[in-house]
Amino acid sequence: MKRVGIIGGTFNPIHKAHLNIALEAYKQYDLDEVWFMPAGNPPHKMIWDNISPKDRMEMVSLAIKDFSQFKLCEIEINKTEPCYTWKTLKELHKKYGESIAFFFIIGADSFYQFSNWVKPEKICKYAEILVAGRPEENTEYDFKEKKKEYQQRYGDHFSEIKVDMMHISSTEIREKLELGEDVESVIPSEVLSYIRQKNLYLNRYAPQRLLTIQKEVQNELKPERFEHTLGVMYTAGNLAYRYHISSGKALVAGLLHDCAKCLSDERRLDICREQNIPMSDIEKKNPHLLHGKVGAYLAKEKYGISDDDVLHSIAVHTTGCVDMSILDKIIYVADYIEPHRDKAPRLPEIREMAYINLDQCVYMILEDTVNYLGNNPENLDETTVKTFEYYKNILKKGN
Repeated sequence: MKRVGIIGGTFNPIHKAHLNIALEAYKQYDLDEVWFMPAGNPPHKMIWDNISPKDRMEMVSLAIKDFSQFKLCEIEINKTEPCYTWKTLKELHKKYGESIAFFFIIGADSFYQFSNWVKPEKICKYAEILVAGRPEENTEYDFKEKKKEYQQRYGDHFSEIKVDMMHISSTEIREKLELGEDVESVIPSEVLSYIRQKNLYLNRYAPQRLLTIQKEVQNELKPERFEHTLGVMYTAGNLAYRYHISSGKALVAGLLHDCAKCLSDERRLDICREQNIPMSDIEKKNPHLLHGKVGAYLAKEKYGISDDDVLHSIAVHTTGCVDMSILDKIIYVADYIEPHRDKAPRLPEIREMAYINLDQCVYMILEDTVNYLGNNPENLDETTVKTFEYYKNILKKGN
């Protein structure tokens, strides 16, 4: 019986850690082949910035072309419906019957969440599970203990790949590419050449695209709101340079953060109901607070922004949220300190702090907001209070 390993993923883009894991699985478990299976439409995540299936498939082909033991598996890549691992493995099992024994290769983070997958028992029915690495955020992780737990639930289907993990992620690579940083050590040279040739991941928010969006936004907003929007956009761009993240993301998030301000309160409520966007009681009573959440929806549907980081920063810029990303914090702060603002207390100190300590700046804004709205608790959103307490504790622990 032929022994075939399968390593799946969006491969957006594929990198050397993927190849390293596949090689170790091939050697350690006496596999005949390892199939690289690019995801078509995974149910748990969006394909970043709509990079086409053809491009992701081509990058995989280029990465594995010099490895005779590696093959491209196209079973999922062109499917438009959500692809579930158990269904794919069932389809492969039906096609190849008993002629192939399949070994499904996953990372430790995925292994740790395996019980949350759709029908994990079916996955174990059709393949053995090979696990590489250690969960990035769980240093106490013990493969043997987790394996013992899963054995009781799914049977003895789990083995560990001994591999020196390369600390590479596709997300980090995309960020570096957009910022023009060197990635030659982590991406196969043929793949990098293809990325440059096709201009993938580069200049997603090029000046021409930003200008087009800017003109559209200007047509929708009142002049004074548009001036505020430009102030937020440029302030966010400056803060992005200060904190070493993508200025393109910050600029487009700042440009679109108030794109739902042109809508009436009734229309914001209608969109939230139609799109099943959750609303707090405070937001229902004060629909103007919904312009962040509705703005994220419009940014995606009307302005074609598919970047989850950008959409999230727009959605939370009114209330904040616990454990904000750097981009979230930048848009939250930029909305408060942009040059046209002149009424909030401590503005000079807050503006100075924005370029010194972002968490401290967020806390100062939240503190003033909670104090100001404390006299009118019916206008104080619970999320803002939770965010205030979160950053208060963060700063307390740091002292």
